[in-house]
Amino acid sequence: MSTDGPWLQQLRPTGTSPVDTAHQDRLVCWPPAGGSAGFFQPFAAALPGFDVWAVQPPGRGRRMREDPVTDPEVAVSHVLTELAALPPTDGSLVLMGHSMGSAMAHMLATRAGGTVDFVVLSAWPAPDRHAANALGKPAAELGSEDLLAFLRSVGSPGAGELATADIAEYLLPPLRADLMLGEVLATERNQERTSAPALIVFAEDDPVIAAPDVLAWQEVVDVRRWIRLTGGHFAIAGHVAEVVDGLLRLLPLESGPRGR
Repeated sequence: MSTDGPWLQQLRPTGTSPVDTAHQDRLVCWPPAGGSAGFFQPFAAALPGFDVWAVQPPGRGRRMREDPVTDPEVAVSHVLTELAALPPTDGSLVLMGHSMGSAMAHMLATRAGGTVDFVVLSAWPAPDRHAANALGKPAAELGSEDLLAFLRSVGSPGAGELATADIAEYLLPPLRADLMLGEVLATERNQERTSAPALIVFAEDDPVIAAPDVLAWQEVVDVRRWIRLTGGHFAIAGHVAEVVDGLLRLLPLESGPRGR
């Protein structure tokens, strides 16, 4: 039986039915700015032995009519509550994020404490490494054309179709809100650091996040493995198998899974 809440959506390979998750490793993913839970569906397909969940922020998907959230503490609090309510498993708990979702996954890991066995952080600078605003103005002031220009600049999937779609007016406000979240996270200088080991993913031709800023994660977390991808900011979408392989090579951890 599905236990989906407003914030967490269970992802399963197409055509499969719910299974007993008591002994499965669990992966919880946070999408990039403007993204939805479906961004990580390819990872669920590549990890059939995992219990995979993804954050579905308000303002998109089945939550289209809800107002987006611009306070990272509020967002993390909601996800943490739903995470604690999931059916227990004695497998490992892995948190994963891409771009701004990495910052949110890292914050979630700090709040979840010792229940997290591993974090996967993709295409986001380490704390204290500011993510430059390529548009030169605060996110709150970005109009539709600014947001579309941003999507094109980072090579966002579907950006071309969005420019002419009637639903753009519904999809762009959540993007603006997520960019505002990212601004808050980028300017916080006294963030907690998760004690969970990390897998760091970055792309060599990312036009937004410089590789040295991503590599700086080694200064604040226990990095067990790096994955360097060819491509731009969304290179991870074309290298799912490589990222999954890197994750599987690091599990189970030396400490072993803990019941939760």
